[in-house]
Amino acid sequence: MEQDLKVLIVEDQAVDAELCEHELRRAGLSFEMRRVWTRDSFTRALTDFPPDLILSDFSMPSDLDGFAALGIARSRSPETPFVFVSGTIGEERAVEAMKAGATDYVLKDRLSRLGPVVKRALKEAQDRRSITRAEHALHDSEARFRSFMSHLPGRASIRDRDGRYTYVNQVWQDYFGLEAGDVLGESYGAVWNTTRSAELKALDERVLESNQPVKRVVHHGAGESATWSLAHHFPIPGTDGKPAMIGAISIDITEQKLQEEKLERLSHIHAVLSGINSAIVRIRDRDKLLYEACRIAVDDGDFGMAWIGMFDSATGAIQPVASAGLLAGEKTETSALVVSGPPQPTGLIARMLEQGKPAICNDMVRGGSPSERSAEAIRRGYRSVVILPLKLGGQIAGCFALYALEPNSFTQEEMKLLMELAADVSFALEYIEKDQKLVYLAWHDPVTGLGNRTLLHDQLTHAIQAAQSESIAVVVWDIKRFRVLNNTFGRDVGDALLREIGTRVERAWPGLACLARLSADYFGGFIEHGTRPSDVAHMVGHTAASMSQPLTIDGHELRVDTCAGIAFWPADGVGADVLLANAEAALKQAKARSEPYLFYEAAMNARVAEKLRLENRLRHALERDELVLHYQPKIHLATGSVSGVEALLRWDDGSGALVPPSQLIPLLEETGLILEVGRWAIAKALDDRKTRLAMGLPAPRVAVNVSAIQLRRPDFIDVLEKALGDAGAEAHSLELEITETILMENIGANSLKLRALQDLGVNVAIDDFGTGYSSLSYLSKLPVSSLKIDRSFINTMMDQPQSMTIVSIIISLAHALHLSVVAEGVETSEQSRVLRALGCDEVQGFLFSQPLPWHDCLERCNAAASIPGVD
Repeated sequence: MEQDLKVLIVEDQAVDAELCEHELRRAGLSFEMRRVWTRDSFTRALTDFPPDLILSDFSMPSDLDGFAALGIARSRSPETPFVFVSGTIGEERAVEAMKAGATDYVLKDRLSRLGPVVKRALKEAQDRRSITRAEHALHDSEARFRSFMSHLPGRASIRDRDGRYTYVNQVWQDYFGLEAGDVLGESYGAVWNTTRSAELKALDERVLESNQPVKRVVHHGAGESATWSLAHHFPIPGTDGKPAMIGAISIDITEQKLQEEKLERLSHIHAVLSGINSAIVRIRDRDKLLYEACRIAVDDGDFGMAWIGMFDSATGAIQPVASAGLLAGEKTETSALVVSGPPQPTGLIARMLEQGKPAICNDMVRGGSPSERSAEAIRRGYRSVVILPLKLGGQIAGCFALYALEPNSFTQEEMKLLMELAADVSFALEYIEKDQKLVYLAWHDPVTGLGNRTLLHDQLTHAIQAAQSESIAVVVWDIKRFRVLNNTFGRDVGDALLREIGTRVERAWPGLACLARLSADYFGGFIEHGTRPSDVAHMVGHTAASMSQPLTIDGHELRVDTCAGIAFWPADGVGADVLLANAEAALKQAKARSEPYLFYEAAMNARVAEKLRLENRLRHALERDELVLHYQPKIHLATGSVSGVEALLRWDDGSGALVPPSQLIPLLEETGLILEVGRWAIAKALDDRKTRLAMGLPAPRVAVNVSAIQLRRPDFIDVLEKALGDAGAEAHSLELEITETILMENIGANSLKLRALQDLGVNVAIDDFGTGYSSLSYLSKLPVSSLKIDRSFINTMMDQPQSMTIVSIIISLAHALHLSVVAEGVETSEQSRVLRALGCDEVQGFLFSQPLPWHDCLERCNAAASIPGVD
């Protein structure tokens, strides 16, 4: 390695500069170092002390920040390696710095990388001095650029500052029908018309002036020929670092935009369907219901106008009864948009009557009927219309007209929902006429047609009253993973699945009385006439086998599994309420134990009662400040120093013994109190550290565990930012430990949150690593700083070769991904020595210290040099 180097470090903190110097000397480098921290001193040093290497902090309170230093260095000494050494630089800023000319960057909390990074940077600088190497690199770069741009799935071009094209890829040429030879060297003024030329010129000027990229969504054409592109215009720097050219990349996103619009339209129709069904339940008056249906269609469905007409059987004419979206002061009965022309129906309404199905016009300008009503609709800006039939007793009794501002608004998927909407309104009209609709909904489930909980309770009560010595068995089923299926394939498939399940249960168990749907994925029923537990178990198994057979719904082959809970009268309760509750308690236990079914036991209620008692005590504990944090130190194996502490939640209920986390944490998560306690734990940990710092004493970085419920909250990042702000704490002083299983629950959303944490400067560790399943492709992209090996592998690695292999692989994997490794649950000196030999970075466990109150833990930290197991 090169000797007698000159190292110029831009750093306002002398301690940080000394740490850098220490790492470089530990790496075997021989050098002379000079520290500067202002613009003048830095500029002078570039002349007086021409460096072989420049190290720079990123954020400094002086008149010189990292980017400014990089700019000066690149203008004065462009070949000198420039490495950022910072504790605050985020990934996006780091990428920006690399684009601006930085050689590399190293985080201050990972200075062990500094030596290798510097050696590599010096070696690369030496290589660049070779003209031959430079020429090859330039040639390779040009080849890579050409290859990349030719395979880019989008249009790409480069223009100079005067607007002349210097490069266009093949996709660009194919899209515009222009040859590169006809475009290169020509300005956009010579290639495009005046409007597009002015637009491109304005974009280029904006990019050059701001030296920032400009992103925009471009819409071309209209109607079915409309397309969308995502265009990205960005500056390309010259040798002086200033923008020399403008690059443009445009990706076609038409399919994405069309899908978004489609989903938005379907969402609006779902909102209309939901709102009208809600109105059906609460409104008995026909005209009020029909007006509400029109209002919901306009307000929630984003339709321009809606009206409903009923047919007069005597005259055959339409009688308008409700509307929404008409002009101010306009009346339904006289509106030219609702009623016009001869008494007999014409146009779309006549077609709907003739065919007995919805009549659609998706382009009223080009394909509409030449009626006065259509002309008035076009005049008001409407372009699509659908006429839905409303039926009573199987005969068309009216119509529901919906107008949309956009053409092609009524697709096949939307019509499926709108036909369901018309059917629901027709259903409501029919039962309002008979005054039976509300009675029906009070006793039945509208999706499956089965009874509901009220009907089951009523019939079970009658069965109990009529029973003498014969037993009654109550069975409650749960459909496993129904919510996943419903969310994946949509509500229509989910509803059809529920109906099929109800049919299969009735077919498999004909002796089951009053099969009912109790909730979203719960079914229940009962069996009379002295049924024995063995008979019930046999029939439950037979029913489960029937439902596990594959079924096809809307082209999807689905399989469902069930579990069941069973309670008997009179042994498990004398009333319908108690029997249903106990059957559901048995069902919950069956789900928790992954059993196909369970019979009710009295001990179940005892466990529920104990859980409720503990929950009540816990709520009082929050009011009385009985929750405390204990801290367990993390030991750096190479040095024996304390690298941090982990905050662990404890409950001091005054009994003299702390409530163990195995009882406390699940209860907090089940009751939802984990959100309040989680916020408190982070704030308390930061406050304890702040108190220590206020005393002028060093305080290690503190780690806090985060639950799945906390991470799922949309305001998780905001809550964390507030806690850091309230404590006046630096983000890098906090580390969040998140289990591998939690991260994999929703990798997309969780990755975004981890990026936000990284941008804040908060460190993230993957806890209990090795117990879940994480894809290496995801793991390599997650912005985390360390992995914590689950204690189960540490406990068994001395006795089980498989565990030792897993530990070794995890350590190697983490280091390959530039992550540090922490082993938890270390209890013996032998484990500590083996982990050190395997390259593990940090350890924690009872060998070093049990979790202790803050001040006791810090006293233990002060004695780190004598910790057993660390040489």
